Amino acid sequence: MRKPFVAGNWKMNKLAGQAKILVEEMLPGLQSVPAVESVLCPPFLSLMLVSELVANTGIGVGAQNLFWETSGAYTGEVSPEMVREFCDYVILGHSERRAYFGETDQTLNKRVLAALKVGLTPIVCVGETLSENEAGLTADVIHRQVVEGLANLTAEQGEKLVVAYGNRNRTGSKWTSRQYRFSGYYSPDTGGFIW
Repeated sequence: MRKPFVAGNWKMNKLAGQAKILVEEMLPGLQSVPAVESVLCPPFLSLMLVSELVANTGIGVGAQNLFWETSGAYTGEVSPEMVREFCDYVILGHSERRAYFGETDQTLNKRVLAALKVGLTPIVCVGETLSENEAGLTADVIHRQVVEGLANLTAEQGEKLVVAYGNRNRTGSKWTSRQYRFSGYYSPDTGGFIW
């Protein structure tokens, strides 16, 4: 059975100096819970610093995204190899990436395969919008995201990733965490999700 897992996505917050202070304040608490696999996911510009601060502590570092190509004329993108230099994890398919940058299940799949190829642990995000939830489409949406986002993965590769569920609501919406309508689990026996 896998260890409980928690990842802190800092999103677009904290300058490098602030990141240093935050990690120094958080580290004792995180280390006091060794039964939980803990990962910090700061903005790209703080990855090197945070990876140095948590070296040999048992705390992981993750990037918030990557591009599937190894190099080239992709202004503003970061390759899997660049991420792997400082990280063991990467968040992929986050609802904000889907909403603001047009990422799809197909581009998620390219990112997942690229991450696995360089030895990163993908943290694959799935979840429905409020309208999809209210229409009773949660299971269908998540099933599609998993099937298309994780297409062409072997069972061995599937064991190396984390699937994170979260609804794709926006801050200030009327939807609260009490209103999630999600009941499902992955079955290794069937190789799929059971709803």
